[in-house]
Amino acid sequence: MLLGGNEWKDASAEADTWWLSRSSRPVVTVITSAAQDIPDTQVAWAADHFRELGAKVEGCQIQSRRDAADTHLLEQLAQAAAIYLCGGDPGAAQQALWDTPAATALLAAYRAGVPLAGSSAGAMVLGAVCLVPGQDFATRPGLGLFAAAVVPHWRGANRRWRETAHRLSEESEVIAVDESTGACWDGRTWSARGPGRALVVGRDGEFPVGKGRPSPPVE
Repeated sequence: MLLGGNEWKDASAEADTWWLSRSSRPVVTVITSAAQDIPDTQVAWAADHFRELGAKVEGCQIQSRRDAADTHLLEQLAQAAAIYLCGGDPGAAQQALWDTPAATALLAAYRAGVPLAGSSAGAMVLGAVCLVPGQDFATRPGLGLFAAAVVPHWRGANRRWRETAHRLSEESEVIAVDESTGACWDGRTWSARGPGRALVVGRDGEFPVGKGRPSPPVE
């Protein structure tokens, strides 16, 4: 699931409930790589939110590439029932996770049937291309769980965000998602869940996810 931002809020409950229902048990492992300054706070917010949905939260504080090779943290990912990458700074998340044992563990977890989710920066780093607005909208390689680049906070996106999304669409698929809304993959098709929209941005316009758009995640 790719949430367009504003995670841990009541408005995201529809998308989060759908995602959590796919877990083998109600325990969410939160990766805090994108939240370099407030990892503990992110875990606390997530715990409050998911408690209302009947789930517990465990923090997995991968803040550096060294952490991303830590055997204890890797074992935590291997045992996770559901994994959620929080929002924050996509550049920090990309730097901490890309081409690391933790990235390999995330891919292995997904292939084993563990539901993965990312919000805002956490969603951005999961794709093949990770947009980094804080570095003049540069692009960096993402974790490659799916082919598209993700542009969150789409409903309120300013002109620069929208121009960047359409520029990216000339080179790769682009998924644009409103806040508190999930672009959800159920193993067969994409759908949008929540109060907003999840769209594929292309040269010919913007189209709702689904009906073969965008390409499925890796198998």
